[in-house]
Amino acid sequence: MNRKRFLLITITVILSLMLVHVRTGIRPLNFTFEALITLIVWFALVEMSTRYYRKYWLSEVFTYTHLALILLGSSFIGFSFPEIGPFVTPVYIPVALIELVFFSPEIAITSGFLMSLFALYRWSYDIFLLLPFISTTFVAAVTLSKANRRLDVVKSSAFTSLALMGTSLFMKFGLKIEYTPYDLVAAILNPIFSGILVLGILPYVEYTSRLYSNLGLVEFGNLNHPLLKMLSIKAPGTYYHSVIVANLAETAAEKIGANPILARIGAYYHDIGKMKRPHFFTENIRDGKNPHEDITPSLSHLVLNEHVKYGVELARKYRLPLLVEFIIPQHHGTRSQKYFYYKAKQQFEDIPEEEFRYPGPKPQFKEAAIIMLADSVEAASRSLKSPSVSQIKECVEDVISSIFFERQLDESGITLSELEEISDAFLQVLVNLFSSRIEYPEEEKIQKVVKINDKNTG
Repeated sequence: MNRKRFLLITITVILSLMLVHVRTGIRPLNFTFEALITLIVWFALVEMSTRYYRKYWLSEVFTYTHLALILLGSSFIGFSFPEIGPFVTPVYIPVALIELVFFSPEIAITSGFLMSLFALYRWSYDIFLLLPFISTTFVAAVTLSKANRRLDVVKSSAFTSLALMGTSLFMKFGLKIEYTPYDLVAAILNPIFSGILVLGILPYVEYTSRLYSNLGLVEFGNLNHPLLKMLSIKAPGTYYHSVIVANLAETAAEKIGANPILARIGAYYHDIGKMKRPHFFTENIRDGKNPHEDITPSLSHLVLNEHVKYGVELARKYRLPLLVEFIIPQHHGTRSQKYFYYKAKQQFEDIPEEEFRYPGPKPQFKEAAIIMLADSVEAASRSLKSPSVSQIKECVEDVISSIFFERQLDESGITLSELEEISDAFLQVLVNLFSSRIEYPEEEKIQKVVKINDKNTG
């Protein structure tokens, strides 16, 4: 851990504790004790949970957002009124936001335990209150782990409400702790109202951080999005290619337990940079003339590299999800543009292959690796004419094996067994794609009521 991160976490803990005690007042001795306990919990639990979540370390934005949500939760806890009672402490809100943004129950649960400690400090160290706070944390994290619709947040808040009500009843009748009927009502209503607040706060968190929950990612799948509409007009071949890649990537992601929504959305936008010079890419060539025949291989290499840089620029301009922005350069990794490299080698035998590589980096998470594989498989399968299942199978195996032996998947976290499942998923989609349609008997020719102007067919 670097010094900057340690300092950020320490400052966040101190500010959080100040917010927690904004109404109760700060006692220096207690404050120091609470700060030490909180830091120990952070580095023993929260830090450990983030370490195993590969995406978290792609950008400092993840850390900043995480710490900001901890501060937000602390402010909710601190500004709650003592007369309302402990059962309305809004622990659900920060836990739900962390779970939705990071897609990680481990991060949500460990962060939720931290928020439970803050709530415990707020309510004068009543140790029995850890039970409702931790149960809220656990149920919220688990029920939101696969939230793809806003209705899932409503369901989660309802389940959490039942869990909190059951906990309060157990404390009243099982542990013989005196709580008023008002506390029971508060326990029921707290998660429900918290769920409504989560739905209201989430879009602001997403837009500010560009870390989108599945709920937010789905909106980028709307084919009326300005970037996708531009892509369909300026580079229709690339648009169609992206839709096929999305189908391949989503199916493969589901197969290995990755995020299918992120895989689909990432595939839609992975080649948006081709809009700048669409006719330099095979899928958009309509007149049969390849513009690369008139330029040098080195210039062709620059044009191909440019579509990655321009794609990243567009992603930032239109505030696409941060992970989608990362997919744009990562889906090419550091692979070489072999066609132009071999073409250049005919002119200059000693030219190094490194001059014809994409800038990278290699895929850093599973969804980016899946899109790299799907992109290459789709491009290779396009050359197959009415292929058999065995031909498609061989094509998929060859492409995936080639990428594997180029060591492009080393940093993605994908295992060999997952590669086999991805291959099966690709085969399934491509076989359905290439399956021949039923031939219907020819009908008698009918008189035409419309005629397309020849000028419009160019």
